[in-house]
Amino acid sequence: MKVVVTGGAGRIGQAVVRGLLERGEDVLVMDMRVPENKQLKFVCADVADFPQVVNNLKGADAVVHLAAIPGPWRDNPHEVIRVNVNGTYNVLEACRQLGIQKVVVASSINAIGLSYNKERPRLDYLPVDENHPARPEDCYSLSKWLGEQIADAMVRLEPNMTIISLRFHGVVSPEWYGRWRQYARRDIPGDFKGLWGYVDIRDVVDAVVKSLAVTWKGHEAFFICAADTSSAVPTMELVKAVYPDVPLKREFQNHEGLFDLSKAKRLLNWQPKYSWRQEE
Repeated sequence: MKVVVTGGAGRIGQAVVRGLLERGEDVLVMDMRVPENKQLKFVCADVADFPQVVNNLKGADAVVHLAAIPGPWRDNPHEVIRVNVNGTYNVLEACRQLGIQKVVVASSINAIGLSYNKERPRLDYLPVDENHPARPEDCYSLSKWLGEQIADAMVRLEPNMTIISLRFHGVVSPEWYGRWRQYARRDIPGDFKGLWGYVDIRDVVDAVVKSLAVTWKGHEAFFICAADTSSAVPTMELVKAVYPDVPLKREFQNHEGLFDLSKAKRLLNWQPKYSWRQEE
């Protein structure tokens, strides 16, 4: 299978490309910067330029769209919207026109409005699932939410397409875990806007691989997070300290994460395998 990976020269992109190559896929990296691995098939192209996108996706069987400005702080808001929203539209529309029916898109937990909100995120219930209302405030979170809306529209136009939006959260590498364990965070509130979540980059690669294997049609979004929190404080203590007024669907055990991952398990056959608490 020929797979084009936009943003394949980035940190997550490099890991995804390695994972696909290990599975024997024919991978083309499409990015604005040259990959560290000079042996990769590579094309320099801007996802915000529609003709470039169409030209370089020709012949692909599937696309993994990772190219984006990865937060609201690095560029002006209008630039974040231009690159992230236009880029996602261009990739999805090019795939529709070219008959490429399988697309995996990097979304974010912030599509519902969390980490970059000005105040404590408004939550209707915990754990959060994919049906939770979206209330993005900043340009980056808005761009990810709009990307998912574009995907919804695209499958209405072309019902044979499969578009999977993976809502990644604070992607970390295993070499960080020794320091995490040595300096485990016990502060409250800590990362309360992000619901103390994270995900191992190996689980991210696995989610992409499993997304490319599904046979169902349409667009679905999935939270891709670790099963536990990034905090050394038990989850119920965190919740009672920061979100005491939010209804709970269940009590949380030990350091259980605050994202409901059952949809990904059901529809992608994916569940996280890695935790910073594990000794490698």
